[in-house]
Amino acid sequence: MRPHNMEVIPMRQWLLAWLFCTFSATAWSAPAGEEAVRAAFQAYKTAVLEQQGVNAADRVTSGTLDAYQRYRELALNGDRATLQALPITDRLQVLIIRHRVPTAQLHAMNGRAVFIYAVDRGWIGRESVERTSIGRVKVDGDIATAGMRMGQAETPLNFEFLYQQGQWRFNLMPVIRMSESVFAQMAEQYGIGENQLVMNLVGAVSGQPVDDSIWDAPAK
Repeated sequence: MRPHNMEVIPMRQWLLAWLFCTFSATAWSAPAGEEAVRAAFQAYKTAVLEQQGVNAADRVTSGTLDAYQRYRELALNGDRATLQALPITDRLQVLIIRHRVPTAQLHAMNGRAVFIYAVDRGWIGRESVERTSIGRVKVDGDIATAGMRMGQAETPLNFEFLYQQGQWRFNLMPVIRMSESVFAQMAEQYGIGENQLVMNLVGAVSGQPVDDSIWDAPAK
């Protein structure tokens, strides 16, 4: 069994990639739709790299921002039992917000503001974002998928885009959900429980120590 302060460098690199990977049907022809999807991804990528939170928020789906609203509410009010019953990826998102956003400031935010806050502060790994691109694009009405590439390598993963409010928007939620099994395998590999893994990951991302009290809701 590895100690709890496990090796964080490869874990941090994987997590930062995951965090990046941190929207009416269209009347366009398929080629025009594919081109627009590629442009939407590039616009999102540029906004993240340049730490332009408002622009990035304008490029993601409404469902993505709704999820951040839920993360914000759980970060403020979720008790230990509630948080530890969540999927691993949700536990991680909530605790990152709880650990890194001052409570008084979080009270004044909504989900969109939390997302903007994260992008503005460069919580997305620049190296992993720069290396991420999309491959083949398939458009089916108001939903599009695009193969995820890391550098020159194709991956078996797909990004999803939804056509919302007159433009294609990047949907982060499938990327977050597909990470669930990876985190479970990571906990098994290091010989620790899922909750300890989540605490270690939060500490690796923030560069600050995390103790067990992070599971308790902040004082009102």
